Amino acid sequence: MTRVIAVANQKGGAGKSTVTTNLGVALGEAGVRTLVVDVDPQFDTTAMLGRDPQDVGGTIADVFLGESEAADVIVPDVFPGVSLLAGDGRMSDVELTLVSQVRREEFLAEALRDVGDRFDVVLIDCPPNLGLLTVNALFAAAEVLIPISMIDRNAYKGAATLLGTLETLRRRRVDIRTLGLLRNNGDERRNTYQTLDEALPALGAPILEATIPMRSGFHDATTEGVPLMVRRPDSRAAVAFRRLATEVLEAGVPADATLAEVA
Repeated sequence: MTRVIAVANQKGGAGKSTVTTNLGVALGEAGVRTLVVDVDPQFDTTAMLGRDPQDVGGTIADVFLGESEAADVIVPDVFPGVSLLAGDGRMSDVELTLVSQVRREEFLAEALRDVGDRFDVVLIDCPPNLGLLTVNALFAAAEVLIPISMIDRNAYKGAATLLGTLETLRRRRVDIRTLGLLRNNGDERRNTYQTLDEALPALGAPILEATIPMRSGFHDATTEGVPLMVRRPDSRAAVAFRRLATEVLEAGVPADATLAEVA
């Protein structure tokens, strides 16, 4: 059964796109059929996977606008085992159009129902806010992975706010769980890391064992449009993403929790 995982934090700069991109490549490398869905208007994940929205023949914006079906605009094999449903800057306008729509929270869930059986894991990169695009991702997903930049106290606050939102959704009978908090930009020598690491248990959510180290190579990889997993496959960061992929796969979900069902 397909697992749908939203990668989210309400604070920008937490590393959502970097995590989505490299986790996707690590899963594909492990033989897991992976679809990456980029609903962030900044479309950083699309760029990190080496694609220009103007050159892919259609994006998630076209799906939301009813101009294409998801199956028709998925870009296959951007890297081994990894397909892409690209994003573009029009998603900001799409979010505005959703305000007046009926069942506006469920557009993405409906789009993914038609393609889910082609993939083992779907990763959704969310915007750094709780607008309708992120809400769509949360309604489509059964699990949420929350990266926390360990050099930014505000990323901790963003995670806390998001966890509160997830609890509200669960009270509304939306079937979604927290996969885990992910330490990103980790450097144990820094006081900020130590302070945040001590504070994480207070959030009351699972804490993943994998830690993604802080590396300048992420910036170089982003500039080149090549994931660090591909650019530096033997680096500490790449090894950490493989550990994260293993941990995600081992976590699993109940068989009936592939897509959130709204009562």
